[in-house]
Amino acid sequence: MLSFSKEISYEALKISATEHSHWLKLRTIDTSIEKTRLDSVYSGLYPQLSLGYSGEYNKNLDQTTSGSISVGGTTINSAVRNKDSLALSLNYELYHFGTTLKQIEISKKEIAFKKLEVCNEENKLFREILDLYATAQKAQSEQNYKAQMHALRQELYTLKQRLYAAGKESRVSVGDEAIRLIELERDIERAQMSYEENLIALTKLSHIDLDLKSTQLLPLGTKAKDIHIGSFEESSQARQYRDKIDQKNTEISLNIRTQLPVLSLYSNYYLYGSDMHNAYNAFEDMKPNSWNAGLSLRWNLFEGFKYNSESARLHFERDRLNEEYALAKREFDAQTQISQQKIDRLTQLQKNNVLIVNESRSKIAMIKRLREHGEADAVSEVSVKLETLERELTLESERIQHAYEAEALKLQHRGAEECTPR
Repeated sequence: MLSFSKEISYEALKISATEHSHWLKLRTIDTSIEKTRLDSVYSGLYPQLSLGYSGEYNKNLDQTTSGSISVGGTTINSAVRNKDSLALSLNYELYHFGTTLKQIEISKKEIAFKKLEVCNEENKLFREILDLYATAQKAQSEQNYKAQMHALRQELYTLKQRLYAAGKESRVSVGDEAIRLIELERDIERAQMSYEENLIALTKLSHIDLDLKSTQLLPLGTKAKDIHIGSFEESSQARQYRDKIDQKNTEISLNIRTQLPVLSLYSNYYLYGSDMHNAYNAFEDMKPNSWNAGLSLRWNLFEGFKYNSESARLHFERDRLNEEYALAKREFDAQTQISQQKIDRLTQLQKNNVLIVNESRSKIAMIKRLREHGEADAVSEVSVKLETLERELTLESERIQHAYEAEALKLQHRGAEECTPR
């Protein structure tokens, strides 16, 4: 676990999470696994060379026969007791209508798909951090503002108690103020609990030890005007779907090619040795016996409708991917529109609330002047300060939400080229 200064930014959490995330490491390992599978598929382009040895002892029970007798698929060996053979065999698939090349193409597309999975996993991680970060920011802001409001409420409660003792305030009003104090204490406790829960979750994701008492979360600072709004087709999600659809088309093409004949070359080189009495001498007696070479043609004419069912399955899977692509595009476009509308609304709300906060601050200055001239009391001044703090809290929450929506939109439109190289 890493240590850190009291102030921490969203970017610092992202960098640390990218470096230490177990999920990203797992996705990267998946990519490496697919690369090794590609190497295995490439082996189909090369000939297969094998060496086979056989050593045999034979006891002839019928002394009237000698040599080898073949009956159907059974071969009855000769009277030679000890025999050894060594065979060097070569097999090479000369032509199968590009089946191996299609398998290589499928493996390459799977590697590209896995790389995009790493990118999407990174985006998912950043979004999870963003959600926790913004929620913790709001809780921290609420806690700070309501602590100030609690101090003012305590002051107001004391003032009203004095007024009640002087007969200038009702008991109900004093009781209401006591209830508001308790409610503020409850809100502060809830905000503290929310802040700590989100900070613990951020510690888990970022692998940075965030102190629950002293950590200060820096503002996001993301501005909507700096975000590139691209189309769904530019996103890593769309690229992932396109790669998967292309891969499925290649699988369909490969399935067709499996029904075509396979032309292969084979060759064997044999060494043979034998001895009637001693097995060691039979091994020592081994010498070149014969060699052969030839061509073979294999064509699967009927496999119990396996091809038909496999072809139907692949076509249905491709149809499903096309539907998923269309659905993802609609959801992407809808989410973009919603986010842009939220940002526009929050921008306008901030402008309005800035004016309200400024007016409230002016009102505080005015109340102070009135108090100096005896035209306003302490209760009015404290009440105006409370109203101003409430409006400042609302404004701060809207600023956090605005930055959150802008950063979420930025993440949504983050292209694969922006992902961390691995």
